Amino acid sequence: MFAVVRAGLFAALAVLACVPAGAAEKAFQRVELADAAIRLEAEIKRDAGRVEKSASVLRQEAEAAFNRNDYRNGLQLLGQAVTAAPNDGATWLRLARAILQIGAANEREKALLLERASTAAYVAYQRTASRNEEAESLVILGRTFAERKLWRPALDALRLALELREAADVRAQYERLRDEHGFRLLDYSVDAEASSPRACFQFSEGLPGKRADLSPFVAVGGVDRPAVTVDEKQLCVEGLKHGERYTVTLRAGLPSVVKETLAKSADFTIYVRDRKPFVRFSGKTYVLPRTGQHGIPLISVNTDIVKVEIFRISDRSLTDAVIGSDFQRNLDRYEIDQFAAERAARVWKGELAVERPLNADVTTTFPVDQTLGELAPGVYVMVAEPKEAALNDYGTLATQWFIVSDLGLSAYYGNDGIHVFVHLLSTADPKGLVEVRLVSRSNEVLATRKTDGTGYAHFEPGLARGEGGLAPALLIATDQRNDYAFLSLKTPPFDLSDRGVTGRVMPAGLDAFVYTERGVYRSGETVHVTALLRDGRGTAALGAPLTLVVERPDGVEYRRAVVPDQGVGGHSLSVAITPTASTGTWRVRAYTDPKGSPVGEATFLVEDYVPDRLEFELTSTASGISAAAPAELAISGRYLYGAPAAELDLEGELVVAAAKERPGFAGYVFGPSDEEVTATRTPLQDLPLTDEQGKASFRVSLDKQPETTRPLQAQFTIRMAESGGRAVERKFALPVVPSGPMIGVKP
Repeated sequence: MFAVVRAGLFAALAVLACVPAGAAEKAFQRVELADAAIRLEAEIKRDAGRVEKSASVLRQEAEAAFNRNDYRNGLQLLGQAVTAAPNDGATWLRLARAILQIGAANEREKALLLERASTAAYVAYQRTASRNEEAESLVILGRTFAERKLWRPALDALRLALELREAADVRAQYERLRDEHGFRLLDYSVDAEASSPRACFQFSEGLPGKRADLSPFVAVGGVDRPAVTVDEKQLCVEGLKHGERYTVTLRAGLPSVVKETLAKSADFTIYVRDRKPFVRFSGKTYVLPRTGQHGIPLISVNTDIVKVEIFRISDRSLTDAVIGSDFQRNLDRYEIDQFAAERAARVWKGELAVERPLNADVTTTFPVDQTLGELAPGVYVMVAEPKEAALNDYGTLATQWFIVSDLGLSAYYGNDGIHVFVHLLSTADPKGLVEVRLVSRSNEVLATRKTDGTGYAHFEPGLARGEGGLAPALLIATDQRNDYAFLSLKTPPFDLSDRGVTGRVMPAGLDAFVYTERGVYRSGETVHVTALLRDGRGTAALGAPLTLVVERPDGVEYRRAVVPDQGVGGHSLSVAITPTASTGTWRVRAYTDPKGSPVGEATFLVEDYVPDRLEFELTSTASGISAAAPAELAISGRYLYGAPAAELDLEGELVVAAAKERPGFAGYVFGPSDEEVTATRTPLQDLPLTDEQGKASFRVSLDKQPETTRPLQAQFTIRMAESGGRAVERKFALPVVPSGPMIGVKP
């Protein structure tokens, strides 16, 4: 039994130096251990102090101390040894072994010892050049990880150790860990409720991606080549049939992403049962047309009778139902009973006869107009369940929320209030004389407006700024025929930001449009800033002074000026940029209140640049390029003052990458949708000089191109260098002519 060493030991163990740059070449990499080595490098130097002896002498003294069971001094001497020779992997390895020989007083000390031992072994592995020392370091890493129940890194370390050096005890430990914690089959399930059933097998580690073909490792009795899909750690056999029994074999050798394969084959006998009786609605849309057939599609499976109930939510309960958590959600039996008792009234209950083909989805339209007749204004909730379903207060029922209306509502919110537009769904015409009520969270009517001839109604800004129970929550529209519609103001608005039309935030109060006459300036030039001050309606704000603040790229204020109104809300300021001004992005902010937020801003660049002096054209008479047909490129250049660009160097490169589409086949898609194409880049060698007329021509051959079934495009990038070395660049693209037929699909 070894003595327990306390705080002094841990100070002596904190002696890890950073891993050298060459460590990235080693197969075993752990970021957390590399970070631990970097953090503890300072401690080793501090605790070791001034080291006057050589590393070999210190190691001998450490071994002598260990023989005397003096582990405190032994570890301190090893710390001095690794300070004297930080790249000596053998010393780090001896330190790791010594730490593992120490007995821990409690679980906390044991965890700390294991962590320090694994870190020392990791540094030894990274810094040694000996295969035997690498293997021994990996064995220590594997054992310490296993002690800490970190199974995956433990398996990886032991596997790499065996690749370096085969050892019977290490092999036995690796095989035992692999059987218990390695890549293995965990469970399987049969998805019999889908219209196309499948059997899925869950594994402990990830499987190769979609491009890997795993069908050779899956055998299904009676099926020559089963359809197999992979989703991370799950493998599914598709295309099974209800009521059938299958024998599925997962063969040994099935690969994983952790360089382990399935150790032994697994056989399964699977029965795909018939689908349970089931009912659902086809979607969440809830507005039925006012004219025409009023039917709600209902999808049933393995039942011939569907029990249906319809409830109507009154106008007074509308706010709670629409802005609450129940709206458009499936409800269970208990919630339906509570709904009927508190907020809704049952208007119909009965049964609907449907067809019953075995295991098939059957769509049946429930005739709302024939069943309910004239519908009173309100929101309706229809619930359905198969007649065979057992009574269960907590079982979720198929639920469809709907109203019958010809009124379509849209609303826009801004600093000037809420703008409401009402149109007929049947014709898209604006609907006038519609009463629109703005209802708060507390179910109070905040205001009532009627739409004009264009179907427009407006609620003032004050009505939209309420908080708490007075916050606007719902718009309810009713016309003279008692047609009825509503729009929740608490649901997420229709977002167009992913389509590049986000616009900018609408300003509150005054708004300044600030701009400069150009975007880039050189040091020593003068920037002319213009600001147009407008109110919320876009009308010029007359007589209002504007404070313009110019900031340097480092955020330091460069100039501040109060600029009066110079006519129709216009303000201008000239800002001289000093010759020593810093380059980068400068910013101009406009303030009506210097202590408030800016009402407008603009940016401009200050750069030290020299304008181009050359211009050249890059052309080709070729319509395409292929390995068998090189392309001829022509160049014609001149100086901007008129002289030809004679005897100038040319350089360039050819990039072959996937093309967006194939010429002549607009709208067609070629190749697998998930195929990744890696572009090839080829420098263009031995390009000629331009002649006395500034012209040159040369042929480009297509020596290499990506291996793909998608159309390709060759892009030529040519640079013409001035006498001072500065180059002007031009690009030209040609399609790559395919070597054979291609399969294309037009979506």
